Amino acid sequence: MKINKPVILLILLLVSDCVKGQDVFLKGSGSGYADAELKFYSQTDPVTKRIKPLLRVKCGDTGSFSCVLPCNKSEIIFINTGIFQFRLYVTEGCSYELLFPNFVPKAGIEDQNPFFKETELMPEVINNKQDINNLIRDFDSEYDPVFNFVADRVFRNYKNEDLQKEISKLDKYPVVQDLPFYNSYVRCRKLMLNLVLSSAGADKIKALEFINSNFDSGNQAHSDLAEQMFSGYFNNFLSGPLKDSFSRAIATGSFSELKTVIMRDGKITNKELADFVILLNLYADYYNNSLPAENVRKIISLVRSQGESGFVKNIASVILDKINFSLAGNFLPDFSLSDNAGKLISLKDFKGKYVLLSFARSDNPPSLMELGVINTWQKKYSNDIQVVTVLADNNFISGLAKMKNSGFNWIFLNGSNRDYLEFVYDIKMYPSFILLDREGKIIADPCSYPSEELELKINKMLVANPGHSVPENR
Repeated sequence: MKINKPVILLILLLVSDCVKGQDVFLKGSGSGYADAELKFYSQTDPVTKRIKPLLRVKCGDTGSFSCVLPCNKSEIIFINTGIFQFRLYVTEGCSYELLFPNFVPKAGIEDQNPFFKETELMPEVINNKQDINNLIRDFDSEYDPVFNFVADRVFRNYKNEDLQKEISKLDKYPVVQDLPFYNSYVRCRKLMLNLVLSSAGADKIKALEFINSNFDSGNQAHSDLAEQMFSGYFNNFLSGPLKDSFSRAIATGSFSELKTVIMRDGKITNKELADFVILLNLYADYYNNSLPAENVRKIISLVRSQGESGFVKNIASVILDKINFSLAGNFLPDFSLSDNAGKLISLKDFKGKYVLLSFARSDNPPSLMELGVINTWQKKYSNDIQVVTVLADNNFISGLAKMKNSGFNWIFLNGSNRDYLEFVYDIKMYPSFILLDREGKIIADPCSYPSEELELKINKMLVANPGHSVPENR
């Protein structure tokens, strides 16, 4: 059984010192944070769950910091530092003074591990004890152990009276009765826990009634509950009575017909919820290749223009941008980064040559190994292919020296301020490679690693048509 622990966003926040239409003001401190770096992110949407970098802040020698963040009404922000990812719900124009737990640095080997999962916590807001973050933090301190206990027992198919005893610890919540969003938070959490514990029809009906009658596009608690209930939902249609209608909707790329199928199934009666569930499943099925990619893109494009609300239209736009970004034949967004001489370099500077673009670090063994493979053959193709590496070391000068000492003499660009570029290019690990044609269009993103016979593929491409790209379409 797949257990998804929810991340809940509340739009209504109990905060002090709020001025409508302004940025968010943050300050805080914690033991051991002297000179620690804080990375601030916002979440793009509740389907892709990508986090967009906002800024980096370095704590002072006393372990304190202060900064100002842009904010559109209310949203969730993440603060990454050491082994922690702090989650905070903020509203524009408000001030938050935070107290962090004692700092714990990442082990050196974990700093570049793309699979490392930070410990997610909520910091204490000390300038307002009744801030919604503190209320959630108090609830989660009891909910999280209960959730983990129940999920573990269910996973091992070991159910007994201990489960109900654990769940009863949450009976006292919500403790604040006049906050609809907080009550919704607690209600959704309890419904999700009940769905993990029981497959009884009554529990499913209760959850369906709640999400259909109360679905609030501005409250991520609802989208998290919807995700738990409807992930993999399309699989139900492949062998059911609506199989033909569902297959025809996908085959024709018809958003309206697909939505009709969803509504006919009867589990979803809320049209905005139906749109959200369609996007949730299309996004997953696109990347697991279970539905025709072109048809999926067509339907998402229609949701972007015909969705029930701005909420679902925005999600569709974010998903479509992410999907289209790496499609073969599209232009890669350009950048301007400085080389070792301080000269600004852009992708358009290499027009007329194929470009093998990589993101790497000098202290990353896989990067050194793969670049070493390139170094054995790149000079043979120097008339046709330009190798370019964005060096993601925090110190570009020292990182560049290491690369040169390793015998790598192609173009290296300063990627020390790389956060937003790596977000746009969706770089998740080092090294990463992208192959572009002579016009700057994508051939493969990501492309094969050099150790995976990349040279052989490039050689065949040049021999077949040295003046034109050979896109590796899906």
